[in-house]
Amino acid sequence: MPQRWQTAAVENMWSSRFAQHWAQEISPAAFWRRTAELDRQVLRGLPHHAAAVDTVVGDYHVEVRDAWKEIDARTRRVDPAVADLRSPRRTVGTVLGALGIGGAFAFFFSRADFDMLAILPWSSAFLTVGTVGVLMALLPVRRSAPATSGLVQRSWLLAGFATAAAAAPLLLLRFITFSELPGAARTSLGLNLVLAGVCCAASALVTVTWIRLGTEEHSAVERLVDDVSTQREAVAESVLTRYRTSLEELHRDLAAEEREMMHRAYTAAGETLVARGVIETVDQVCSHVPGMLMLQAIADATIPNRTVVLVPQLAPPQR
Repeated sequence: MPQRWQTAAVENMWSSRFAQHWAQEISPAAFWRRTAELDRQVLRGLPHHAAAVDTVVGDYHVEVRDAWKEIDARTRRVDPAVADLRSPRRTVGTVLGALGIGGAFAFFFSRADFDMLAILPWSSAFLTVGTVGVLMALLPVRRSAPATSGLVQRSWLLAGFATAAAAAPLLLLRFITFSELPGAARTSLGLNLVLAGVCCAASALVTVTWIRLGTEEHSAVERLVDDVSTQREAVAESVLTRYRTSLEELHRDLAAEEREMMHRAYTAAGETLVARGVIETVDQVCSHVPGMLMLQAIADATIPNRTVVLVPQLAPPQR
């Protein structure tokens, strides 16, 4: 028994110390985005319970991911066009296009003092990556797999930035004739214009395909895409209730001194946060089941369009 109490005392000391140190170091702005870390700091003092909580949170993520795969597979069987519009390839392409074209644009429109002739080849490299991304995001284009209005808007936004990046050297080098440019610069300038033209052509193709659809077809496509998103979020929300209950049961199964130990750790962190003006009362961080903030973080990522608040006292302040 003395050994048991000695171990509990050490765990209590370290749990409070971890939580208090985190509360002292976290910035006020970051606190509301990273509240899950408070749970992790408190649970560090109770490793066996931390492992159990990690298992619950991990199982929730795995079950949601598997359910989403099933929904996506069913969508591919029933409506391949909608599945194609939601393809990860298009998402990756959009991100790649934004990074590549944004990088090329920044060479000419940032405040950095670049040597124009030296950066032209680099801008071509970035614009090439961006154009590949745009093509990944937009193609294939066909009437059976029409684009959404959002895809059309994003395509023209990227094409506009690509055109600006390609045309900028023509304005900045207007006092130099094309024949006076070094060979590498001429090649890069010509390549940039071609790449911008490809982006504009792809955007035009997507737009024409979209315009040829009637209003009812537009609405049907948008609705089908939204329906898949709604199904995914509904599944994630329904599963969340069960795992929330699992965390509550884990907490009830702890010994009274272990629950008290974690409560003291939350209290220590809360007092530090109150002293720093991050939160208003200590009760804001002491009234939830340990691990619930970790589950909340996963829920925020899987259910972005619904308001699911597991710990109301620590809901981010409305702006």
